[in-house]
Amino acid sequence: MPRRSTSRRGAALFALLVALGACSHDESAPTRPPNVLWIVWDTVRADHLSLYGYTRPTTPFLSEWAKGARVFDDALSVAGYTLPSHASLFTGLLPSEHCVSNENHWLSDSFTTLAELLRDAGYRTFLFSANPHVAAAPGANLAQGFERAEHPWSPKWLAQAKQIVRGKLAPEDRSHDLARRRERPPGRTQGAWDIQAAGEIAQQATLAWLGSSDREQPFFVFLNYMEAHSPLMPPRRLREKLLSEADVERSYRVDRSTRTMWEYTFGLREYSDADLELTRATYDAAVLELDALLQNLLAGLGDAGFLENTVVILTADHGELLGEAHMLGHQYSLHQALLHVPLVIHAPNRLAPGRDARPVASFDLFPTLLELTGIAPPAGLHSHAVSLLTPSMERQRLAESPVISSVGIAQVKRRHPDFDATPFRRRISALVADSRKLLWGSDGRNAVYDLARDPLETRDLLASEPALAAGLEAKLEQFSRSLTRCDIATLDRAPKAIPRQQREMLEALGYLDDEDGEPTQP
Repeated sequence: MPRRSTSRRGAALFALLVALGACSHDESAPTRPPNVLWIVWDTVRADHLSLYGYTRPTTPFLSEWAKGARVFDDALSVAGYTLPSHASLFTGLLPSEHCVSNENHWLSDSFTTLAELLRDAGYRTFLFSANPHVAAAPGANLAQGFERAEHPWSPKWLAQAKQIVRGKLAPEDRSHDLARRRERPPGRTQGAWDIQAAGEIAQQATLAWLGSSDREQPFFVFLNYMEAHSPLMPPRRLREKLLSEADVERSYRVDRSTRTMWEYTFGLREYSDADLELTRATYDAAVLELDALLQNLLAGLGDAGFLENTVVILTADHGELLGEAHMLGHQYSLHQALLHVPLVIHAPNRLAPGRDARPVASFDLFPTLLELTGIAPPAGLHSHAVSLLTPSMERQRLAESPVISSVGIAQVKRRHPDFDATPFRRRISALVADSRKLLWGSDGRNAVYDLARDPLETRDLLASEPALAAGLEAKLEQFSRSLTRCDIATLDRAPKAIPRQQREMLEALGYLDDEDGEPTQP
């Protein structure tokens, strides 16, 4: 399996030179507030990007474009899956501070989002999300502050989205649920989860919205792309760039259906090493597709004159488990495969380009963008997020899954009624201090890793270095006491009753297709 080759020591030295010798805040920075284009590659782990030393050429365009940007080599997400991660990106708060989770999709109106702050300061605000959890899922409230939110399944884009996805499905593909149900019953609308990988529409929607709004106002555009999220369906032409002809054919036959992936994660079935490697390679081809979409997006916006005085951000909400810890997907874990995400900021005359190895977190973008746009944070906000214009050389970082989850369990129990899900039904936290990491579980199952010597987290030091473990546990306890924890009982919640017409639409889109009314994507 290709691995990362970047030297940590070299990166750290270069980061120090950047910090000491380059201006973080250029004195020649324009006085007009910048536009903001924020791109999230959903489910993309940093160590599978050639920008970060991965040996497969997954990001040729990004690697070249990022030479003019600040590239953060050690950026962590504060959550391992979509809902809490996006809520943290939008609020600058940790998951236990905003209460958004798999069990509570609703971001309370009591929290002020970045989009609300920018809108109130005179920004035009637009969101295009291919992830059904972001803004459009029933009971979600993540689109606060966006004047307009569109999706591949929006009426104006739905037909084109279906056509794009159908064009990616090779006749021989039997690797995922969508490929196996291409012939849908008459009258059955294709679900939102089925048409997420239609990234070309994000560019079209953005250009259409920008062209129809007031160009005298600065804009904030947030885009979520889902090409690297299951079901993986990168086009054959991109698989062929990374795989042999024989392996391309094999990649279409690996069973990555949702239930099978859950069964593997829950220890109820196995994949061969060859099948796991083909899954990684298919994932890599999906990342290569994202790279091409980014190139086209920036070219289109540049040709239309929308990149002038624009801060462009590329990051991910979380990564993806590709066999690590005997798991696939992005639930029930806070391993580095989920937490280590790309983070690139292109801000000419505002943030000097270069590699930066200082420890940062993706939700640091909240105070960073407020500083770049000259907007004050909400009154009384207590946040552990730090501006990326002046990050520290030393920092403790926390990631959380503070609510017991049940995603996928009911689906698996229907086939395996005796399955005991107890080991997965726990709260987990991850504290990273320097290169040492504590994985804490509410059931008492903890683990300690030295990421500098063991980046794949294969050697648990809990028993062999009890003093290290005790020190990290004390730091986690101290960090936890500093949090302003939300009280879910006191927050406004999603409407309990969904109007019949809206429910029918949501069912047709695939939102309410499980017994408990929730999607079951791994």
